[in-house]
Amino acid sequence: MRLRPLPAAGGSWLVVAVPGAWASEGGEGASLITPEFGTIFWTTVTFLALVVLLGRFAWKPLLGALQERETSIQASIDQARSDREQAQALVRQQRELLEQARRERAEALTAGQRDAETLKAEILTEARSQRDQLLKQTQTQIEAGMRQARAELREIAADLAIQAAGKLLERSLDTATHRRLVEEYLADLDGSGDAGPRPS
Repeated sequence: MRLRPLPAAGGSWLVVAVPGAWASEGGEGASLITPEFGTIFWTTVTFLALVVLLGRFAWKPLLGALQERETSIQASIDQARSDREQAQALVRQQRELLEQARRERAEALTAGQRDAETLKAEILTEARSQRDQLLKQTQTQIEAGMRQARAELREIAADLAIQAAGKLLERSLDTATHRRLVEEYLADLDGSGDAGPRPS
């Protein structure tokens, strides 16, 4: 047996007795690193049993959880991709609708301006037509009034001429009387123009 110092806690050294087999550098101590069939067999059996137990009770649930997590992540990625594509499609659709609304508004404004110009032209044409018609009616009425006034004036003049002739026949035709009758005729003519036709 051989004594060997070993380090202990707190910086002290512990002296232990080592058997001669462990102390010798050759001998039986070297048998721990020499392969033996029994050790290899039981190590292999233990390893296989551990693999079977881990495969049955640990690896399958772990692999299942990992597979489920992977499936969930992939589904989330696919959903996100689908949502992004739908959002992009909605954005494109909204842009198309906005562009279409702008075109329709521009077309409506253009059509409104055309309609306004057409309506303005129609109103002006109608106004000119009504003005011309009113002028024609007024001219016709003026001409008719003038004809009626001339006719009434001729009738008044004829009545006065007849009255004057009657007075001339009833009286003597001296110069003073003749002058007075002409003056009365002219006065009656002026007065008849203002008062209208006189009864005969």
